[in-house]
Amino acid sequence: MQCLEKYRRKLVSDANRQLRVIAESPDESAVHDFRVVIKRLRALYEFLGGIDEKISAKPLLKSYRVLFKSLGRIRDAQIAIHLIEDLDALPEKQTRALIEKLRAGIDRDYGRYREIAGAGRSPSIRLPTIRASGISAAAIFRHQPVYLESLLSRLPCDESRMSADSWHRKRILLKKYRHNLDAFSLCPGQTVDQRTLRQISMLEQLLGDWHDRVVGVEILQSLPGKAGKLAPLIQKMTTQERMLLGTARLYLAKFARELQDAGTA
Repeated sequence: MQCLEKYRRKLVSDANRQLRVIAESPDESAVHDFRVVIKRLRALYEFLGGIDEKISAKPLLKSYRVLFKSLGRIRDAQIAIHLIEDLDALPEKQTRALIEKLRAGIDRDYGRYREIAGAGRSPSIRLPTIRASGISAAAIFRHQPVYLESLLSRLPCDESRMSADSWHRKRILLKKYRHNLDAFSLCPGQTVDQRTLRQISMLEQLLGDWHDRVVGVEILQSLPGKAGKLAPLIQKMTTQERMLLGTARLYLAKFARELQDAGTA
């Protein structure tokens, strides 16, 4: 299964390269890219675990998930800073002070990350190869369409009753679907329904932008004694959050209807 192994090997190499950068500073691109790679690796090993239950992504990635979560606070603050700059909802002096406060928080969280990772050194990721899993290429190719279909089948729902956590889980489903397509993109004979992919990409973008604002609001509201002073900014983020989620709800309903129609055709 050389095509899938090539993908796995690239992910591990990318993750280790980003960790070397992060060992020197909380570089924004490196923090983002490392977290994306870990999500892709988890999706890959969850896919393999669907074929052989002895393969479990959670324990395999446990130690690396600790780094992932430690960097999550840094990434959230970096996203919040960009939103604050883009929305321009506060006086310039107040905006600068707020961003400085968030950057100070990033420095503190980076210090905690270095304690976890081991100051002065870069952790290294090592994971079993596809060959070591013992799963045949035939079994992998048989399972892939079944796996993709199972992800799509979990998308339709009553959107009006979904909580923020429920929407976030839908976003994760979409990511897993796209990560699986990316994993098999190097394999010969693979075809992709471009219409479905475009719709999934649109939903991902909408829910990603929505989630950024959810996180931004949570960060601003958590600042001691700041909620009142930041009310215009929080209100602007909240308004955008609702608009994005409303649009995502419409797209998901339309997509779900098309999936249902395709299933009964």
